[in-house]
Amino acid sequence: MSISAFLPVFNEEKRIKNTLNSLLWCDEIILVDKKSTDKTVEIASSFGSKVKILFMDNSLSYDTSEWQLFLNNCSCEWVVLCTASDVIHPKLANTIVSLIENNNCHYDVINIPFRRYVLGLETKRSPWYSELSPKVLRKSVISIKKNGVHDALQFAGRELNLKNNIEHCMYHLTHETVDIMMETHIRYCRGESKDESISISKSALRVIKEFIRIIFLKKSFLLGWNGIMLSFAYLSYFMMSFIYKWEKKYGNAQEEYKRIRKLILDEWEINNQNQESKLDKDLN
Repeated sequence: MSISAFLPVFNEEKRIKNTLNSLLWCDEIILVDKKSTDKTVEIASSFGSKVKILFMDNSLSYDTSEWQLFLNNCSCEWVVLCTASDVIHPKLANTIVSLIENNNCHYDVINIPFRRYVLGLETKRSPWYSELSPKVLRKSVISIKKNGVHDALQFAGRELNLKNNIEHCMYHLTHETVDIMMETHIRYCRGESKDESISISKSALRVIKEFIRIIFLKKSFLLGWNGIMLSFAYLSYFMMSFIYKWEKKYGNAQEEYKRIRKLILDEWEINNQNQESKLDKDLN
């Protein structure tokens, strides 16, 4: 059996080398570059023929077409899903290879140990915490939800949960700075605003639901300022997502501001005319 890594990137010259080095155990690496303007493609090309580089336009909002481009060019039975934020421990890679090469492997989805770091923090009380993640799948069970974002990739099949291991895992080192986090939030929220399956009421309820989960289930506040920061950062995504939904459904700022500007300019025109008229009278 064979496995292909999927790696979508945009301007990742600082991280791409580390990620690619941790994926060389795969039979092929399909890198989808979104018209990077730095040395991302140059660095990826230095890895040789194992890295197949494809191109697509970068978009202001999340675009599921990257998944279709990958699937159309993937030649392997199995896939491992990665981002430039990810590095994989070699012992986990060896475990994955042993599993997919085993003829008695009757599973379609392998949930692997996964450590998600956000702004340098990883803890069980983080709102983002998860022990396992479905990152290894048979290509045949994958489908794509158009206009989806976090649920853009759909799959259904027999799942295998690997034993959680805090060391031999995939490390997801995301949001190195607040600026990067907010830029990512905006891109995903823009994409999510197009998803008609998420109504504005559902979007609002998610904010409340996640707030309750953080306070009463995760109890992130017990981490002190770190927990408060993680909670606010996590909730900010759902709040922004709601605002984008509201804007799409009710927003009329451009029209309202245009109306106000025209009103004021009209008033200025009347004012100037009155001033000119008064000046004419004074001169006469």
